Amino acid sequence: MKIKTYLILIGTFLFLSSCEKNKKQAIEENNTALALHAQPENVKQKVIEKLIFKDNDAIIVSEELDLALLKKVTTNLNIRYADLKINETTSISYNDKIAFFVITYFVKTEESEKENTGEDDPGDFFERKYLFVNKADGKIIDQETDFNLSYNENEGMKFSKTYILNNLFQLNQNTTAVAFYTEESSGSRVALYSQQKFTIIALVNNKIKKLLYEYPIRKTQGDSNDRGSFELETLETGLIISDTETNGFLDLIVSKNFLYEVAVEEDPENGTKEQSNIKVKKESERIKYNGKTYEFKKDDRYRFLDN
Repeated sequence: MKIKTYLILIGTFLFLSSCEKNKKQAIEENNTALALHAQPENVKQKVIEKLIFKDNDAIIVSEELDLALLKKVTTNLNIRYADLKINETTSISYNDKIAFFVITYFVKTEESEKENTGEDDPGDFFERKYLFVNKADGKIIDQETDFNLSYNENEGMKFSKTYILNNLFQLNQNTTAVAFYTEESSGSRVALYSQQKFTIIALVNNKIKKLLYEYPIRKTQGDSNDRGSFELETLETGLIISDTETNGFLDLIVSKNFLYEVAVEEDPENGTKEQSNIKVKKESERIKYNGKTYEFKKDDRYRFLDN
């Protein structure tokens, strides 16, 4: 009888404990549900727009140049290392195994083999190429020669080094992009002209994918008497990645600032007083991916000079 009574008491205790546990769990679940229900229905985690650069002066460029790897790359390209323009060559680490290079190098042409010292001498020809390479051995994954950035050294338009932005950025979950720009300018001190062209590429399935090509992020146009008087219009831009997606890629938003300035130096002989006049116009543009590339309308108009 004692054993039977003892077993009954244990069974009762376990039953009551189970009830209490279930009751406690139900209360906790109910409290959680109430807490969730109390949250505002419109609360969502917002994707913050990413700043690429706020203006041209704020662009941070890569200072990397792996010379040991570059020597392996030139061997694999069948280019003489001595033919490289090192001051116009740069690189950036794309990931742990891959690096990205922009190289400029001398190319022999029929003209360069002729002896020409006259005024029409085009000078040496330099080709510019961008490529993704394996860090381990410098083998080429993919490459592309940009003939828009290839030049003869004595031609009227001058090309700067191609500057790679210091940071990579994401255009969607799977696409890591590299951005770079090159400035072209006139050599004249009277006819003022320059333009910075911005390009974005990525490595997709071991192939270079050109996402945005030669978007103008800075332009200047004007005239000067080379003594202090000038008329000049400048376009400055800023660039951010939006939180809105089109055809699988995040939109790009460009802010545009057109600055127009006229300055006249003082000329006592002609009775001209020193003058300065500045006008500003602000605009913006959203650039969307059309399924193949970021599409933008080429706009060569100046907002003040062309009026």
